[in-house]
Amino acid sequence: MTILHQLGLNQSFFFQFIIFAIAYLVLSQIVFAPYTKAFTQREEKTKGGEELAGEYKHKADELKAQYENRARQVSGQVKTIFDEYRSEANKECEQIVSQARSESQKIIEAARQKVHIELSEAEKKMKSEIPLVAQEITQRLLVK
Repeated sequence: MTILHQLGLNQSFFFQFIIFAIAYLVLSQIVFAPYTKAFTQREEKTKGGEELAGEYKHKADELKAQYENRARQVSGQVKTIFDEYRSEANKECEQIVSQARSESQKIIEAARQKVHIELSEAEKKMKSEIPLVAQEITQRLLVK
């Protein structure tokens, strides 16, 4: 006991220890046990949730890969169809341009022939009028 008095422990220490022990037992049954039980249950649910989340993530990654693969295939098909229609449009365009060129060539040729005919007619008309014009010039020069 003398050692306890030298350490500064008196009778109040024992009362405090007994109160602490009782409070600990009561709190462990009322507060700590339910808390520990709830914590354990939450941890078990979380572990299952983590595994489930990992599974879902793996499935999502697989679906994403499938989607990307299918998107590439569809994109390739669309490109093929687009290229086919573009080549058809180019062929049709070339055909239309070729047809327009041949028609314009015909129109130009017809216009050239018309101009040549009109020029020939104008030359004939001028040749027939040359003696008349020469006679008219001569008369006017003589009159003056």
